[in-house]
Amino acid sequence: MDRKEFIKNEINQYPDDPFNHYLLGMEYQKEGDINGALESFKYIASTFPDYIATYYTLATLLLDTNQDDEAKKYIIQGIEEAEKKGAAKANKELKQLLELNF
Repeated sequence: MDRKEFIKNEINQYPDDPFNHYLLGMEYQKEGDINGALESFKYIASTFPDYIATYYTLATLLLDTNQDDEAKKYIIQGIEEAEKKGAAKANKELKQLLELNF
């Protein structure tokens, strides 16, 4: 079983674990499947909005693919979620990403 199939199996067994979905997105990104990666990360942002790690990864991928308006939307959403959770480091990183790009 390859890595992606293993991760998909984990998602089938534990669909409410955002980490497995994040791993799948990272695997797609590693393989160069940008659409698959974006789909995975957007799914996490909508289904598990408090999974903060997703926002930086998703926003940078969107910026890399010249989807700046959408990237900005997810950076702002990530900042809001990080503030709710008290995730100071993630909040700082997202604010820096916003300042550097907009």
